[in-house]
Amino acid sequence: MKRLIVSDLKLDPFAPESDLIRLLSREGIRCGEGDYTVIRKSLDARDKSAIRYIYTVAMKEGFRPSGRLGRHCSYTEIKSYRPPENGDRTAEGRHVIAGAGPAGLFAGLLLAQKGYRPLIIERGSDVDKRSRDVARFWESGGAPDPDSNVCFGEGGAGTFSDGKLTTGVKDEAGREAFVLDTFVRMGADPSIASWYRPHIGTDVLRDVIRNLRHEIIRLGGEFAFETKLSDIQEGRGPLRITLISDGREYSIDCASLILAVGHSARDTYEMLCSRGALMQPKAFAVGVRIEHPQDMIQLAQYGCVDYEHFPVADYRLTGKSSDGRGVYSFCMCPGGSVVNSSSEEGGVCVNGMSGSRRDGRNANSAIIISVSPRDFNGDGPLSGVGFQRELEKRAFAEGGGRIPLQLFGDFVSGRVSDAVENVIPDICGGWSFGRVDRIFEPELKKGLAEGIAAFGRRIRGFDRSDAVLTGVEGRTSSPVRILRDEHFESNIKGLFPCGEGAGYAGGITSAAMDGMRVAEEIIRRYRPC
Repeated sequence: MKRLIVSDLKLDPFAPESDLIRLLSREGIRCGEGDYTVIRKSLDARDKSAIRYIYTVAMKEGFRPSGRLGRHCSYTEIKSYRPPENGDRTAEGRHVIAGAGPAGLFAGLLLAQKGYRPLIIERGSDVDKRSRDVARFWESGGAPDPDSNVCFGEGGAGTFSDGKLTTGVKDEAGREAFVLDTFVRMGADPSIASWYRPHIGTDVLRDVIRNLRHEIIRLGGEFAFETKLSDIQEGRGPLRITLISDGREYSIDCASLILAVGHSARDTYEMLCSRGALMQPKAFAVGVRIEHPQDMIQLAQYGCVDYEHFPVADYRLTGKSSDGRGVYSFCMCPGGSVVNSSSEEGGVCVNGMSGSRRDGRNANSAIIISVSPRDFNGDGPLSGVGFQRELEKRAFAEGGGRIPLQLFGDFVSGRVSDAVENVIPDICGGWSFGRVDRIFEPELKKGLAEGIAAFGRRIRGFDRSDAVLTGVEGRTSSPVRILRDEHFESNIKGLFPCGEGAGYAGGITSAAMDGMRVAEEIIRRYRPC
């Protein structure tokens, strides 16, 4: 059924949302608050003297206006997500999902809803034990647990992030709405379904993930934490997979293995490569985390420091270096912290994290520069992995095993910082002063410095000399693409790579949607268990 949609409703930031009724009357619609639903809300701050919230609303089903409609009104079909019908092939073995990040969890949810009783294996711990392991790592300054850390464990790497849910994926099937609605059902703020830059926050996301696991179990799914996929080979299913749990190795037959291991599963990449899975290196980006006072970003974006009437300000910045490489901000965390996200001994990498309130003193973001296979040493499918590891080893050396920190002015000049100034670092994990600039080859360092300087012409103070830089930010996306056909299947029959780790997604929502696409293929093929 088509519903009446009203767009471009502009509301003053200081006005109550109930004033939408007045704006709707101008469009020829007389209604009450229960007659419409906000389906899109954004903020237009291009003109600092006339900042406005922009709303799109959908009138309830069956609503019939009595007057002449305005120019911002239209009747539009709002589609709900519908999974495919079950197939009729009998499965020889279990449907297994490797990885409990967003791709694996949403593949598991869809399969469980359709009666397939999937087994989800995860090398890391459940979200509660994992959170304790990560906190212990940050406090101790020792080596990370190789299986339970910021990158591995229930929820995936996004668990310790800002929990952004934006995606550029165009999908008319309604998968994005399904993902957002599911997060709301599992405990996220309902506003994520309409806000143009939705985020959950690491604190709320942990509860949502736990609730999602309980829902999958209620529907017949099963979880095996601290269980690592160590090998695959041909079997009856058509795959036989080898798992390691609590020091014990055992094998099971699989009708399908959905591979959703995330982009830090380097040992899994190596195993797949040895088994003949077709893979290729892909471009990604590397760089630094930069910190500024959140008040500075608030003032730059809104012309005032007002947290009551305006959201905590963020930014998206893009540019090019003098040699043509893309330089851009990535995973911006308003009011957040920089975190040590290392997963291997002898290497250091960083990420950003914000809570749902985004109420920390600093804004941080990755500033990254694109790299491609021509930058990697070697020409094999895992050459990008080797490139990442080398940068992380250099970061480890520069920080003496801790996160290396350098002020932007010293990054440009090539000297060690000896004190922080007006930007007080907000970092989870130990840090020390080091030559962050020496982590990168000269052309990459130059491009990063050029990008930050250029961004200073768009956001006043962005290139301030006391801005805090830490490194290395190198796991922005997978350095590998595991090839799959039009039915999402690898050249290894029964293996279905998906999500960020396979090179087909770039964030929580897009990974979840890709996991759903692969689960849909399983549903089309097989009858339920």
